[in-house]
Amino acid sequence: MDLNCPKCHSENTQRLSQAFENGLSHINTATKGVGIGVGPDGIGVGVGGAKTSGTSQTAASQRAAPPAKMKYLYPLIGIFVMALVGVLVAGIIWKPLGFFAQLFWVVGSIAYIYRAYQFNAKTWPLLFQDWQNTYVCKRCDHAFLVN
Repeated sequence: MDLNCPKCHSENTQRLSQAFENGLSHINTATKGVGIGVGPDGIGVGVGGAKTSGTSQTAASQRAAPPAKMKYLYPLIGIFVMALVGVLVAGIIWKPLGFFAQLFWVVGSIAYIYRAYQFNAKTWPLLFQDWQNTYVCKRCDHAFLVN
């Protein structure tokens, strides 16, 4: 298996999934503090603390991210909101138009769910497999698929 870059022929290549993982840093910190101050009313003391947790990601890791699956919740909420606006506008303009807004909600939701399911079940696994077999050259930044 030839893992050399086909563009510049460098041996300095890395699997895209490894480049993605190497750019992630998990953060979990805690701090405590005490402060003393003097004011017109006398001396004041303050005590505080904070915790921080999260993930930091480099730009290279973002570029090397795996393909995303299609989401269900937010697009369906968007379809619902558009249909709701259609029903409200129909109540002002012409009431029978509200039926078409409701029809849009039902048909649009079913069509989106079907499309997302098909993509997540059939297309995404192939894209993810290609992502796992893709390497990136650390010299010229060229990405290439290794079969």
